[in-house]
Amino acid sequence: MSSTSAHRRMRAAAVLMAIAAASPLAAAPARAAAGATSAICTEQMTATITPGFSTTRSTGPITGAGSILCAGTLNGHRVTGPGRIEFEETYTGTCVSDASTGTVRLTSPTTAGTQHLAGTFVQRRVALAIRVEARFPNARYSAIGLITPRRGNCFLTPLREVAILLTGSLRSS
Repeated sequence: MSSTSAHRRMRAAAVLMAIAAASPLAAAPARAAAGATSAICTEQMTATITPGFSTTRSTGPITGAGSILCAGTLNGHRVTGPGRIEFEETYTGTCVSDASTGTVRLTSPTTAGTQHLAGTFVQRRVALAIRVEARFPNARYSAIGLITPRRGNCFLTPLREVAILLTGSLRSS
């Protein structure tokens, strides 16, 4: 990865974190209620798209995984480090935009040991910007982010792999 590309990603992450920090969730008290979930999270993932985004509308699976780092509490316990996130979804769209639904699994270390969440989500993408809304049994996650092409370019060859950077809030529902 070039230093210019890395600089752009760092700048995008800083902007997303500033937006998330300005949310009402950031003003929540540091001490969570028993069993409460209240966290700001950043995810870095890689996703594989089949058959890939192109100028022609298509439908297919997207699978991905990566790391998630949250500041706050998960099920009433303080998050102590980075965790893992994995997802599977089915998309319909083109290079310009897509919509998808899928499942997500999240694992995160906390003061009470590893916490696991599994749920469903909807995703909307326009160009390189995405918005994700996920539902877990006792929590909801709302995030915005950016994708960066890694394999393919959409116009000459289908876009088949992307890096994803998301920042959002995870809170009790």
